[in-house]
Amino acid sequence: MTKPQLSDVTDIDMHASACQLVEPFPKERDDQLQHHKYWGEILLSVLLLTVLPGCQSGLKPRSDSIQRSAVEKIHAEDMPDDNGFMEMRLGDALITLESDGCSSRMISKLICSNVRLTVSTPTLRRQTLLLPEVWLPRALPPDSPDETGYRGSLDKGFAEGWHGVMLSDINDDGYEDLVVWSGSDGTYGDPSYTYFLYDARPRRLVENKELAKLMEWHSLSRIVDGRLFAWYRSGPCDRGEKVIGIRGSTAELLASRDYTTCGEHALEGEEIFDDSWMKLEGEPRR
Repeated sequence: MTKPQLSDVTDIDMHASACQLVEPFPKERDDQLQHHKYWGEILLSVLLLTVLPGCQSGLKPRSDSIQRSAVEKIHAEDMPDDNGFMEMRLGDALITLESDGCSSRMISKLICSNVRLTVSTPTLRRQTLLLPEVWLPRALPPDSPDETGYRGSLDKGFAEGWHGVMLSDINDDGYEDLVVWSGSDGTYGDPSYTYFLYDARPRRLVENKELAKLMEWHSLSRIVDGRLFAWYRSGPCDRGEKVIGIRGSTAELLASRDYTTCGEHALEGEEIFDDSWMKLEGEPRR
């Protein structure tokens, strides 16, 4: 077998995303390089054996753009036009809303009726979902536009505001699901949502009414690792919290508590913020 010449061997650019081979040295090689070419060939051979397997693993196809969106949060500020039409882009996801019209029945909210919501992502076949209403946040001047669309993790909750359309992996299966603000059935008129979970076999979103039922009259505060954290309040004293687990298409109540902040049995201070009750009924089933 003929030993390869140094001029025929190329180095690896560690910063090239496609692991392409590049020429490491200029054409004019000095005498010292020629003198040590044998050891250079050995070193390059070792580098090739070490780095190429890593390149191959780095080129494995990803099942979904969820890996990117889990890190990079994307917002959209699009609003429907006078005909009730809106086109929204969240990275490589395209969402269009067609409706019979949108009205500001509430000052800070725009409500679109008889909505045809069309969603398309790299892993989702283009699909149109029908909803009686879709609600969108609406900022009033001089405030900046509200973020009507969102893509990414919901583990930080809704402290910074509500979104009308959200792409997020809520059941922790590696695929993005869709959450749509569709009413005001949360506690004291807070948002209530329609949940569409991604089914990998037909590559379609499927409405999960069981999850919506468990969330009735509760306000969603955050979603973490397939757990939905919700709460309610009633009058000046009564409060309640619950944790709902969602795995695949199955939703179940994991833990809950009801308490009062008034009277002889009132919870105060550290007792209210003690979250040990959340772990009483175990982890979500996988």
